[in-house]
Amino acid sequence: MFHKIRITLILGLTILIASCCPSPEPETKPEPELKKVTLTNLKTLYKSHSDAELPNFQCIQDVKTKKKIFFGFILELVRQHDEQILKTREAVLAIQKNYHLQNSHQLQQNQQSQQLAESDAQTPVKKLSEVVTKKQHTWLKKLAKIHRVTVPLDAPDFLPKLLLSVDVIPASMAMAQAANESAWGTSRFATSANNLFGQWCFQPGCGLVPQQRPEGETYEVKVFSTPSEAVGQYMLNINRNKPYSHVRKVRQKYRKQDAVISGLSVVEGLEDYSARGHAYIEELQSMIRFNKLSKWDNPNTQYPEFGYIKVSNCL
Repeated sequence: MFHKIRITLILGLTILIASCCPSPEPETKPEPELKKVTLTNLKTLYKSHSDAELPNFQCIQDVKTKKKIFFGFILELVRQHDEQILKTREAVLAIQKNYHLQNSHQLQQNQQSQQLAESDAQTPVKKLSEVVTKKQHTWLKKLAKIHRVTVPLDAPDFLPKLLLSVDVIPASMAMAQAANESAWGTSRFATSANNLFGQWCFQPGCGLVPQQRPEGETYEVKVFSTPSEAVGQYMLNINRNKPYSHVRKVRQKYRKQDAVISGLSVVEGLEDYSARGHAYIEELQSMIRFNKLSKWDNPNTQYPEFGYIKVSNCL
């Protein structure tokens, strides 16, 4: 009991002294230097992550087994590319954070010295090019070129537009589209060109000529060296091409809510992906629901292990 009373008296005395004696003014801290950001090598962005060949899905007669192996194969490639995209996105976010920090400190200093009017308090006083390092400047411009972000680097909306494009593709959407466009990896374009998403090219000889191509058309179905390269190109198309701007806007809403990006919602922006328009979207959504693909949009959800089975009389 005596011990508790003693502690109470000491605490009370400490509070009394603190209230009588004002604390000294805090020392002015020097403005923090811009942190150096480790920039992701852009050569690996959207490029092939492996030399894996497309499994021979035609050999697998059991539908459940074929689906399990197909979805697992696509999911692994999508997650590899999404992981790389996230690293790049995090580097851009780090630059954005430091840019805002630099301007915040500069605004405070200017306000204290009465150099700024109240109406200018929210106006950035430093350009992005004045804050980033030379290496970061070059990297940002290359990244913007890849994603077709055409606003100048010092424009107020440069970083927001870049972040709108540099983001992951929900796995369920990619898995459903790959199954739909490649007939579960068994179409001619899938087996002969590793083309899993029906992607076109427009230079003569760039790919395979569709047997039912309308007269007068010149497009071809692009040939990819690996399935991973096809997945990467598909993701880049979604992230930069104008017809899919709605995909990116829907995705941004999930980002603002700090929620898992839903492929079921994002596919609403794919109306221009197929000549079938909204019927194509409805088919993809049906595939996502029927095959319970939405759970794979969460990158922490582990896919069940499976082995590539041997099928008799099929080589």
